[in-house]
Amino acid sequence: MEPNENQNYNRKVKTAQSLELAAKVAEVFKLPTFREGLLIAVCFGLLITLLQINLFPRALDIKVGQVSKLDIRAPRDVIDREATKLAQKEAVDNALAIAKQDLNYYLIDETVAKSVTYKLNQFFETINYDRENLGVHEGSSFTKENFQASRYQSYFAQTPDFSLIKSILGLEAEHYQELKEKAYQILARLESDYKITNTNIEAFRDALPEIISEYQVSPKVKEILTGLLKLAVRPNLVLDEGKISKLKNEVMSKVPPVIHRRDDLIIAKNQVVTDNDLKMLNELHLIVDESNRVKVFLSLSLLVLLLVGLVLIYMFQFYSALFRQERMLYLILLLLLLVLGIVKALSLVDSLTLPYLAPVSFASMLMTILVNPQLALAMTCVISLLCGMIVEYNLALSIFFFVSGIVAVLTLVNFSRQRDLVRSGSILMVSNAVTVILLNLLFRTTFDYVSVVLAVGNGFFSAVLAIGSLPFIENIFKMTSPIRLLELSNPGHPLLRRLQIEAPGTYHHSIMVGNLAEAAAQGIGADALWVRVGSYYHDIGKIKRPYFFVENQFGQENPHERLNPTLSTLIITYHVKEGVEIAKEHGLPDKIIEIIEQHHGTDLVRYFYNKASENLSDEKGVLVEEDFRYDGPKPQTKEAALVMLADSVEAAVRSMPKPTPAKIEALIQKIIRERLDDGQFDECNLTLKELTVVKNSFLKILEGSLHTRVEYPEKVLKEMERKKTNASIAK
Repeated sequence: MEPNENQNYNRKVKTAQSLELAAKVAEVFKLPTFREGLLIAVCFGLLITLLQINLFPRALDIKVGQVSKLDIRAPRDVIDREATKLAQKEAVDNALAIAKQDLNYYLIDETVAKSVTYKLNQFFETINYDRENLGVHEGSSFTKENFQASRYQSYFAQTPDFSLIKSILGLEAEHYQELKEKAYQILARLESDYKITNTNIEAFRDALPEIISEYQVSPKVKEILTGLLKLAVRPNLVLDEGKISKLKNEVMSKVPPVIHRRDDLIIAKNQVVTDNDLKMLNELHLIVDESNRVKVFLSLSLLVLLLVGLVLIYMFQFYSALFRQERMLYLILLLLLLVLGIVKALSLVDSLTLPYLAPVSFASMLMTILVNPQLALAMTCVISLLCGMIVEYNLALSIFFFVSGIVAVLTLVNFSRQRDLVRSGSILMVSNAVTVILLNLLFRTTFDYVSVVLAVGNGFFSAVLAIGSLPFIENIFKMTSPIRLLELSNPGHPLLRRLQIEAPGTYHHSIMVGNLAEAAAQGIGADALWVRVGSYYHDIGKIKRPYFFVENQFGQENPHERLNPTLSTLIITYHVKEGVEIAKEHGLPDKIIEIIEQHHGTDLVRYFYNKASENLSDEKGVLVEEDFRYDGPKPQTKEAALVMLADSVEAAVRSMPKPTPAKIEALIQKIIRERLDDGQFDECNLTLKELTVVKNSFLKILEGSLHTRVEYPEKVLKEMERKKTNASIAK
């Protein structure tokens, strides 16, 4: 090959490979599970990005002892732990100084009583020795010259004087024994029962004569005993460590932390950085520390992954059908990211107050209306947690958004009209105000009136956003709210107008089917509004060939009399496909299209099948039952099954000559039994108990609408006509 040919060949090969790769990628994107997984991954990435914004401010390369080259301000609130400790220590020191003056914070030290009695005992042993060895009586030979004070000083806090020792030595044996006994007894009592401190000890010494007088001491001993006890008594209190520890904890808990608020100056330019300053900078993630950033990022990612995982498990466990509705997932994730983005934007302006204005409950409102209240409650919990994390891990804000979202869901559980949103918004404004007032009292030292005003505005804006965005969201995500359903049920809707004009019999039949199906839906707890609107449109395909259906013939020739049963069956069953096509052309909701498609299921067109069976005996051919059945599918929901039964019952009862309650009940029972035996309810969760409720609901409606009228005799009719004519002439 020539070089140019080689290049062209290689180019073609690469192009073919690229096209093949693109085709494979396209095939992968066609898989719903891949698209949903990709959507969840993108949502997770965006959540992490939102949480990371402004989480790490510009890092500083600064160390202890260096001079700061610029003013450093706090990017968010931070606690000055060193200043807080100093404030706590000062408060504790002041409290201890006061407590040390209060006897309630002291305990009597039992060891003091043992110590002083022990020393008193040693003192008396010394006295005993002196009395025996000095040979003195009445202290006659005991003079100041032979008085050695040091021998007695170690037993008392003060040195005893000469006169006291001489008096004790000079006591007679009887009185000396009394002195010893009373001294032990009174001193033990003083040290065990009285709280004696350095402050009040002199008062106790002065009160000793009164205390001693209670013990019947002889006059010769009393004065000596008083002097001795004044020397022996000592302070006996120690601080109660339990009470002191409790006091310290109480005082420390009452000292508020020293907080540097957002944008407060924490280090001034040219200021020397201290160890405490560096700790605050580290806590604010202002110091270059990649390992810390990675740790925070991974922790935050795992926490968000946990929350998202819990929501997905909850949805899979209770609402697995949502995973087959991609548009629903798109809506949920869009609302999640939208409200979190709004909260983040407001927090960048004002991290403390302005986020209260974020209309987070707007997402709860829309999910309640368009998805379901239970999932809206679960999403409200997750959104509240994430919002609190975004705004500096603000617990008060999380509580506010949680309460606001719950109120929004509860007030819209039975949503059916636009005014319900207005009512919900009004209730939300009041509940938001009450919640923020309580949070202010709980979390703030000063009341923040601005947050209350913003919370009230939050309720108003949430309702306004929900009302304004609902039509757009319905259109973009192809979803249907009760308001949209009410619009579709309006007789002035173009399709219903066409049905009323082009197939009036079918129109009135559909209205009656709607009444029957709605009553049954209310009886079994199905969605009555969906059933009623689905009934109005279930036979919309008949506007293509209305005259082929008996309710629109009005005494005209029946065209089926000239057609063979197989062709007639084809025409009759084809109205389902034509109805689906018309519904799609006019943008009807998918659920209504499903009701149109399923309202006959795979039921047998019995009239033409029986007619074909009668002809079969003459033609001696083979009759295939499947040729006389609708294409289906069978009803997938209770709503579609109710429309099927109501459609069959209404048509059958209308054709009955002189219907009676007994005949109607038997006919309804027969139709239900036929559909049940034919397996038409195999793919929906309609129970036998619910079928009984459906039968009774149908019977009640039909008895009221098909009541027997009075047949007037001919003479009576002529007389009524005559009176009517005379009245007209008189006018």
